[in-house]
Amino acid sequence: MPASRRLPEYGLLLAGLALTRVIGWGSIYYSPSVLAGHLERDIGLGPATVFGGITILLVIGAVISPMLGRHLDRRGTRLAMALGAVISALGLGLLALAQGPVSYLSTWSVIGIGHAMQLANTGNVTVAQLMGERTRRMIGLMMLVTGLASSIFWPLTAWLSADYGWRICVLIFAAIQLVIVLPIHLSIPAYRAKPLADPGASTVTAGDQGRVPPSERRPIFWLLALSFSASGLVSWGLPLHIIGLMQGAGIAAATAVTIASLSGAATMLARAVDAVAGERLPVERVALAGLALGPAACLLMSVAPGSSVFAIAFVIVFSAAMGVISVARATLPLALFGRQGFGAMLGRLTVPQNLTFAAAPLLFALLVERLGASGTLMVSAAIQCIALFAMIVLVRRLRR
Repeated sequence: MPASRRLPEYGLLLAGLALTRVIGWGSIYYSPSVLAGHLERDIGLGPATVFGGITILLVIGAVISPMLGRHLDRRGTRLAMALGAVISALGLGLLALAQGPVSYLSTWSVIGIGHAMQLANTGNVTVAQLMGERTRRMIGLMMLVTGLASSIFWPLTAWLSADYGWRICVLIFAAIQLVIVLPIHLSIPAYRAKPLADPGASTVTAGDQGRVPPSERRPIFWLLALSFSASGLVSWGLPLHIIGLMQGAGIAAATAVTIASLSGAATMLARAVDAVAGERLPVERVALAGLALGPAACLLMSVAPGSSVFAIAFVIVFSAAMGVISVARATLPLALFGRQGFGAMLGRLTVPQNLTFAAAPLLFALLVERLGASGTLMVSAAIQCIALFAMIVLVRRLRR
């Protein structure tokens, strides 16, 4: 494919892919939060088992992503994303038949394969293969739209499960994969990878090759993996417990929920600013800003975790920082290592990241239990400082 495409040429397809992201994340990742009560009443599953499905999904993604990434670089994403929709539909259909913890958790192995094949890295590789030099902005816009997944699917899941039961709700989500998601994925154009050694050197752009020379690729890769895994450990663990932390520190339940609800707006605003203006700055500097704001927000709230004012400031600043970092996590590898081998690079980065993300909810549950609000926030700040330090070292190596 040509190195760069104009937005109108693929505008309809990109809009469709944004829709499939909302459907995928909403029906798979966010729905257990609403279905947890139904699963406990119907088949006796506690919260640990319910959300254990998400842990299995992330571990499965870590296992298959390196191999999947290499396939995407060679063959493109159409087949993988189409199969991902079918496998996700199969997994959701099996989930609707679950009768206990064993059958419930087993279905998440199937869903995890489908999720990895059509969402996360695969979607970003699709954008890179379609949009060339405009990839960073388009990924930012796609992630901005993806932020609507919980806002749409939490109430949708609540309505369907209340009126028709959780099993019918899950079957409807399976049908959506086949009726809406699959046709969109099948419309992705065929892809032909560029030869690694192209005789016409002038056709290989800086965006194809990236900014990191071969001698620096290994250390830069591990610094990137350390930075994003450490920051992700906090971003995937702390928000799950922030309402409980505020309540434990003395903030009323209703107030805590209201304050926590500011998170979505702050995240989307930060992603919107990055999508509109981010191309004017090197993505590693944008990542540095987010990595610096994260620990600052945690330290601010640790001073007075029972203060509503401090809690509001924390939620806004922390969520904005995580919104920026989530975009950088998808676009910085592209800027550093180029489009050639982008799928394989994201696949390798997924291994430490997904394993860290999978451990985050349990780790933070233990931190909250043992250390309380202030202690958990201070540990969160320390972990994020590790991420910030790794990114600072990375930026310095790039200047050599």
